Amino acid sequence: MTDIVEIDPLTRIEGMGKIKVEIKDNQLHDLKFQITVAPRFFEYLLTGKRVEEAPRLTQRICGICYVSHHLAAVKAIEDAWGVTPPETAIKLRRLMNAGGYVTSHSLHSAFLAVPDLVGLPAESRNFIALMGKYPELGKAALKIHAYGNKVVEATGGRIVQVVTSVPGGQTLRLKEQRRDELVEEGREVLELMKAYADFVFNIYEKDILTCSQFPDVETNFMALVQGSQNDWDVYDGDGRIVGPSGKELARFDPSRYYEYIQEAVWEHSSTKVPYYKPEGVSGVIRVGPLARLNVANQIPFPVARETEERYLELFPRTCLQVQGFNLARIPELVAGQEEVLAMLEDDAILGEDIRIPVKSRGGEGASFIEAPRGILTHHYVIDEKGLIRYANILAPTTYNHPLIQQDLYENARIYASEIADPATRADACWRLEKIVRAYDPCTSCSVHMADFDITVDGSVVEVKEVD
Repeated sequence: MTDIVEIDPLTRIEGMGKIKVEIKDNQLHDLKFQITVAPRFFEYLLTGKRVEEAPRLTQRICGICYVSHHLAAVKAIEDAWGVTPPETAIKLRRLMNAGGYVTSHSLHSAFLAVPDLVGLPAESRNFIALMGKYPELGKAALKIHAYGNKVVEATGGRIVQVVTSVPGGQTLRLKEQRRDELVEEGREVLELMKAYADFVFNIYEKDILTCSQFPDVETNFMALVQGSQNDWDVYDGDGRIVGPSGKELARFDPSRYYEYIQEAVWEHSSTKVPYYKPEGVSGVIRVGPLARLNVANQIPFPVARETEERYLELFPRTCLQVQGFNLARIPELVAGQEEVLAMLEDDAILGEDIRIPVKSRGGEGASFIEAPRGILTHHYVIDEKGLIRYANILAPTTYNHPLIQQDLYENARIYASEIADPATRADACWRLEKIVRAYDPCTSCSVHMADFDITVDGSVVEVKEVD
């Protein structure tokens, strides 16, 4: 007897996706994690455009990850042109990036993940029910999220689809009065975060077995690191890849990423799938909060460092447990707020020198930035007229796509009989959804592939990839 079970749509994720499970005689026969967002063709759309447009165009890939794409794009252009922005401009960008972390991590943790962890009834696992049960927690989450948006708006000119990062620097100074307002509120928000962190850690510490209910899957991990001690950094640095034991496999500058990262495509999903090139397609790579805390030596902010130590007591390096993702976001949420305050309290953030003149020219450049969901790469080849002739974007969810499927497969294999049984199916499928949500996938960012046939003058032309 064959049972086909589909979870469609997946809930509480960015974009659209589904899981298709095939059970034969209570044994798992097949499982596919499918991203069903249509291909976006952004690399193709960039081709022929003036490269200065890239920071504005690429952030349209997503309404959540826009800060990351905006900054990755401008950094890639500056790499191609050999441009170093003024110190104040870099601080403003770091401030914007940190504000994006506060917004994104608070959104995922409180609104999407925690409702799965606090014992809410099956019919009301959502933020509204969470607020009903823990009203002060809900209010704190809303204030934290709103504060991140205020920081992004103050540095990016708008809350969504920012406009201020250009080759050579920034176009918007931070006014002293606005800085002072953000500092005052930011200190209050940091205290709220400490209380929120305690709440989430208490969930794990009281019932770590339930919070670690998924099989460990051995994979590689990749993240940005800074300095000789491999410190945590989400704005700049080298890419570092470690194996499942924590052994370093590679460390490299963004300009050399293609020596280590190769991409493949799958027939059943609209994504590209990157992998560690020396190991072939089996060399899958996890990215995101779990990877960053596995790859980096330590977070260089005092309160976040304490929170990280608390995390490591539950999930020591190298953590292979997918539920580690949800808890790893908490030290990073605190780190984002501490970096916000560190930038704001530095008077250099008020400097007038925020932009140097640049001239459009040919070149090739690549950049890394840690989007909240993992390492993001932008790579452009620019001709002498300043037009983009080649563009490649590797988004975090493309790395995690095969890992999500692998984690789902292992879980479904163990609980195949429960998925097949209508009496236990709902809880078994909810368990699968929790795996996907732990990764916080951004499906809109991941779809950069196309595989289709078109007819030209009576002949069929097969198109495998447009980028």
